[in-house]
Parts: sequence; C-alpha cells; structure tokens
Amino acid sequence: MRVSRTFSSIIGASAIIALAMLNSGCDYTRKVIAKDKLNQGAISYNQGKTKEAQQYFRDALSWDDSSAIAHLFYGATLVKDYKNLSGDERKKVANEALQMYKRALELTTNNCRNTDNALLYIASIYEDLEERENWREWILKRTEGDCATKDLKATTYYTVAVKFWECAKTQTDRYQEKSSQDPFHYRNMDYPAAQADKQKTEECITKGLEYIDKALQVDPEYVQAMYYRSLLYRQKQMMTKEEPKRKEIDALAKKITDDASALEKKKEAEAAQKQKQEAEAAAKPQG
Repeated sequence: MRVSRTFSSIIGASAIIALAMLNSGCDYTRKVIAKDKLNQGAISYNQGKTKEAQQYFRDALSWDDSSAIAHLFYGATLVKDYKNLSGDERKKVANEALQMYKRALELTTNNCRNTDNALLYIASIYEDLEERENWREWILKRTEGDCATKDLKATTYYTVAVKFWECAKTQTDRYQEKSSQDPFHYRNMDYPAAQADKQKTEECITKGLEYIDKALQVDPEYVQAMYYRSLLYRQKQMMTKEEPKRKEIDALAKKITDDASALEKKKEAEAAQKQKQEAEAAAKPQG
C-alpha cells in the first residue's frame, strides 16, 4: 500500500514536470516564431513594403503579444496608414496606433531608446489629431524618469515653448496694423469681441516663457532657446500698452538677442578651433 502510494506520487510529480517542460517548450517555440515574423517584417518595412510588413508584425503579435518591439513596429505601419486617410477612418486608425504605442510603453523595461520612441510617436499622433493638450502631456513625459538626460529635457522644454510662441504669434499676426512701421506695435484687443483672443495670447506668452526658462535652467547655453526667449518677450511687448513698459521689454529682448548672438559666435569659434586641432593632429606622421 505504501509502495503504491509512493509510486503514485512519483508518477504525479513526473507528470507535473513533463507538463511544465512542455509548456516551457511551447512558449519558447512561440517566441522563436514571433521573432522570425518580426525580422521578416523589418526587412519588408525597410524595403518600403508597408502592407506586407504590417501583416508580419500582426502575425508576430499573434504568436507573442508581450513583445514591445512588435508593438512599436506595428504602430509605425499604422501611422503610415492613417496619414493617407481622412475623416473618421483617419482618426480610427490613429487611435489604433496610439494603443499600440501605449502598450509598447507598458511592455518596455530598461530600454530608453524604445521608451523615447514610443513617447515621441504618441505625442506626434496627438499633434496630427490636433489634440494639443494630449500632445503636451505626452511630450513632457520625456522629461521624467531615468531616461531623461539633460539634452532631452532641454530640447523637450524648448519644443513646448516654441509651440506656445506659435500660439501667441498666430493671434498677434491677426491684429497687426498693416500701416504701422513698428513690427512690435501694440496689438489692440481692448474690445469685447477680442477679449478671448487677448486672454489666449497672454496665456500662451506666459506659458512659453515658463517652458523656455525651464530649458535654460537645464542648459544655460542653449542658444536657440535664448533666441526664442527674446521672441517671446517681443510677443509680450506687442501685448503691452504702456510706453515705458514697452521700452523696458524692448531693451530686454534686444539684450537677450545680443547675448545669444555672442554666445553663438563663441561656440562657432570654439568648434572651428577644435576642428583645426583635430585636423592638425591627424596630419602628423605616426611614430
């Protein structure tokens, strides 16, 4: 009786081990097939065969839906699809691409390149859909976490600031007096019908300066950010009515531009000197 019970236990344990090995083998096989489909899809995609690649990526996901790379590649084909569509169908495919990239983001661990790739695509899709708030939310996620380098933070803040500058400029261009010789003249929005535009313009200038200052806090020698800081103050000048204040802003904008120009020339001179030294070093005979 004891022998029978022991034998049964051994058989049971063996069955469990065999089943585990079988399942492990199945998982391995599925991943191998998925990898093969993914590789074939990448080849087709690089050859410009988007539809063929899309099917390979879809097949790869059917074999292994835990692959972040497969979601990224499949999402890329969907982006190409919706850019050639319009109306509800465009929005439908764009939203499908968004889900692919968001899923890729969930599956990505310790891979900064894939993380940033997914975030950039998500932000880009929202921009294409003209969903500015969502674009801003997702592009700013690039400044978070361990993957956020100094350069990445600075360029991201700069990008957001430029969008706010564009927002303000759109409004101030509308209210420009064509007969004025001063490109920075006061934009008159002091009547009821223009109040919404005035509020929007002032908000965009305030936010633009906020993000350009963030970029410069990260990288004080970010020349392009300095130039746009000046441009944002020019927008502020256009929205300022009092002449003493306008002159103060004018002087500040000029100073920022002068400082940016001087720094740019300094960097160009340093780069030229470095290039010259490298060329001289390369020209020296070895040994």
